[in-house]
Amino acid sequence: MANKFESLIPTAVIVNGGAWGDEGKGKIASREAKYADLVIRATGGANAGHTVVFNGKKLGLHLIPGGIVYPQTTALIGQGVVLDPDSLLKEINDLENAGVKDVEGRLKISGRAHLVFPYHKDKDQLEEKYKDNPIGTTKRGIGPAYEDKDARVGLRVYDLLLPAKELEAKIVVATRMLNQLFKIDGITEVDAHHLAELYHEYGKRIWQMVVNADILVEEFVRARKKIVVEGAQAYRLDKDWGDYPNVTSSNCVTPGALIGAHLNQYDVERVITVVKAYFSRVGEGPFPTEQLAHIKNDKVLKYKPEEAYVGDIIREAGGEYGVSTGRPRRCGWFDAVLVKSSKRALGTDYLCINHVDTLGILGKKLGSVKVCVKYHYQGKIIEYYPDDIELTGEVPQPIYEEIEGGWDISSTARSYDELPENAKRFIELVESVTEMPVKFIGVGPANDDLIVRNM
Repeated sequence: MANKFESLIPTAVIVNGGAWGDEGKGKIASREAKYADLVIRATGGANAGHTVVFNGKKLGLHLIPGGIVYPQTTALIGQGVVLDPDSLLKEINDLENAGVKDVEGRLKISGRAHLVFPYHKDKDQLEEKYKDNPIGTTKRGIGPAYEDKDARVGLRVYDLLLPAKELEAKIVVATRMLNQLFKIDGITEVDAHHLAELYHEYGKRIWQMVVNADILVEEFVRARKKIVVEGAQAYRLDKDWGDYPNVTSSNCVTPGALIGAHLNQYDVERVITVVKAYFSRVGEGPFPTEQLAHIKNDKVLKYKPEEAYVGDIIREAGGEYGVSTGRPRRCGWFDAVLVKSSKRALGTDYLCINHVDTLGILGKKLGSVKVCVKYHYQGKIIEYYPDDIELTGEVPQPIYEEIEGGWDISSTARSYDELPENAKRFIELVESVTEMPVKFIGVGPANDDLIVRNM
């Protein structure tokens, strides 16, 4: 007789970001989800965007896991997400209009996920207004929603299923102090009755999707089904591991993603950390390998082509503009020291490096490409990302290794042997410094433009 307490075989694949987000996690998450049974979004909110391709159409998703485009999947929005119902319904509509089948039948929402209200967005703008150094949030109310969660006045998806009067009473409690702040700043106070009526209607619209996600996820775990957790944001944006205060409001490293996805460490088969062959960042905060660019106040300044800086050239070659906001991203060279430092936080098994083709184009245009392999910091040479940058006020200065020239990668390349020698040198240098294997190599914009190495 089998022991009912025997260990279960882990089947969950965690896909997360190794820098500041925007690494192209959707590419590898899409590949893994193609054969998945359950796909999960675990943290963040409508501030995080990823692009999926379905029937040749690009779909910008912010809350729903991209793996929902595969008909065999169940898609879950987990308890770690802060959910904007209006954004959710728009995404459902976009998916249905694109021809994705049975979206509402396959989409599940944890009843414990917290809600984003319009007053969270107002508070988001107010907080940014009064900071000496604004973080540059998306103004979508994500931080204030998590603040309410931690203050234990937040409302959850389950609350949408209450009678409107009970929902209104909870909104009154949640906004009592906030209304005092709004009154001081001349902002219209929260109309709890109106919001309760509106959100009660949202509840009627989504109630069939609301589940006890603990039970749902356990069923997939016990049946040894493949689970893919699509990470949001990244290592340096985690509120504890990242560049505080220039971080997001959730724990988006692997342990935080597991909690948000209703999983535990024994469920994890492997962790894939995604980075780009160059680096980018949106908003404020340290960026050791950043290159000069014509950007000011999140806008690209006018400049002549011959006046382009290296940061401009990288940005335009990679199309580095935010999915959620359209903001131009700050760009710079690959930082292998930062990636190496992420391994403990993320528990990485394999790296995925996207835009290796773009890096080759940059090398041809600029004459070489660079990889940061060490830092100068506080009078020393170090091989880790320091955690006291805010205290010292000093951003680590990169020490680069340079690869002369660039490369072209064939659109049909699907094996490591088909890569040009300089591209292989880049990959091997990254592996040497980070001490992590590069299993996945993005060589083009499509989901299938991917080399998968046998390891």
